[in-house]
Amino acid sequence: MKKLSLLLMAAGIATASMAQTPVTHEKKKEEMHSLKKDVVEKKQENKDMGKDLSHVKIKAAVAERKEKRAIKRDIDKKEDHLEAQGVKHPVKKVKHEIKAEKEEKKAKY
Repeated sequence: MKKLSLLLMAAGIATASMAQTPVTHEKKKEEMHSLKKDVVEKKQENKDMGKDLSHVKIKAAVAERKEKRAIKRDIDKKEDHLEAQGVKHPVKKVKHEIKAEKEEKKAKY
């Protein structure tokens, strides 16, 4: 009975360890790209909300705030997931990439 339970436990551990797949570089890159889109979208929502508040459109500003909070929750989830995969400070990296892209566009014109 003892041998059987040890055999089953070893088989369970072996199966669980094989089921874990390594995270590929492509998946991380896709998730970083998705995170970048969310950060840009959140920044635009902030601008829209400020514009609505400055024009005293309270209902529209409240709706914008709800959307902004939903985007923030998505960003936080993606950040936690990327940090678990080994990416250090993913949101900060994305913000630097966005800024570099803007500087590149300015330099072209």
